[in-house]
Amino acid sequence: MREVVTRTVRTGRWAGLMVVAQGLVLASWAPRLAGEERGLAVLMICVSSLLIVVAVVLVLVDLRATLVLTEDALLLERRWRPLRIDRAAVWAVDGNIHGRPSWSEAVVLTVDGRDRPVRLGNFDVPARVLIPRLQEWAGVGDTVPASEDSASPT
Repeated sequence: MREVVTRTVRTGRWAGLMVVAQGLVLASWAPRLAGEERGLAVLMICVSSLLIVVAVVLVLVDLRATLVLTEDALLLERRWRPLRIDRAAVWAVDGNIHGRPSWSEAVVLTVDGRDRPVRLGNFDVPARVLIPRLQEWAGVGDTVPASEDSASPT
């Protein structure tokens, strides 16, 4: 079994608009290089150029990630730092607002062997839909079960 559950949200049109807007800013500051505001013009041209480069990279490079469930693992397939979490290692699946999946914007996985929970967010499918699906897949709830050591009175 290999089920693609969701993908991260695609970079919006704002990145393309940012290229155009910063191009206009760059064009408006270029004539001022010869005037009294030379220092400020150089600063604004450098900042605009940097923002244009960042926006072009966001438009051209696909930085999307795919969340895939298999029989024994959850895979976050992405270009850099792919993530694999074994099904048996998942202790709990909750939202970033504990106990309120409908309010949550991200899925939080408590995983054996990690100091901090794994936060997964910015998906096409909302967290309120993903949380019950991942709980069912992992066979866990939204809280870490109490261990036998902590359940016994001392």
